[in-house]
Amino acid sequence: MNPATDMPRFLRSARVRLRAALLLAAAGLALSGCALTRGDPTITYDLGPAVSASSGNGNGNGNPAPAPLPKLRVAQTDGPNWLEGNALFYRLQYAQAQRLQAYATQRWVMSPTRLFDERLREAVAARGTLGWSGDGSVPALKVDLLEFDQVFDSATTSAGVVRLRATVYRHAMLGQQTFEVRRPAPSADGAGGVKALAEASDAVIAALLDWIGTLQLK
Repeated sequence: MNPATDMPRFLRSARVRLRAALLLAAAGLALSGCALTRGDPTITYDLGPAVSASSGNGNGNGNPAPAPLPKLRVAQTDGPNWLEGNALFYRLQYAQAQRLQAYATQRWVMSPTRLFDERLREAVAARGTLGWSGDGSVPALKVDLLEFDQVFDSATTSAGVVRLRATVYRHAMLGQQTFEVRRPAPSADGAGGVKALAEASDAVIAALLDWIGTLQLK
């Protein structure tokens, strides 16, 4: 008896298909392995160490420490859908101002809204007491992140731009204001954009907290 000829036709056909599928899978794994080893590695960033509250407006120039804030709750920072991923965005203002693009191999470790939210909470805690989210007896701060990207004014010059809307409320709105800060990037690439955005984030948070200090919260 010859197993190759006496095997039922449908079993022989299934055996051929299985062998072909295994060969295709092996080829796919080999190609993906080549892509992983030959492609550029992905670089991830966060906003770096938090700026000390003693640095005043966040520029580290030794200004006196800002006045402490009253106890404050911080609601979760929100932003547009395009900021919910971990892409690092830039805009060629001089050429394609309406087009928002992402770096191919450079990413944030988490979404910019979450990174900014953590930075904001650290700053509030450094200048006062960060209240429990469900404590309705203290005022709350709600931030909507409107812009968080690297804007190129030319092929060689760019800035990190952070723009947000801040609302302070307790039973009713106590104040609302929009803030925008630009900081120059030291290099015309993703690493330069990250540094500029980190500095812009610290500066806009400092300005925001200074503004809250002017409100009648007690």
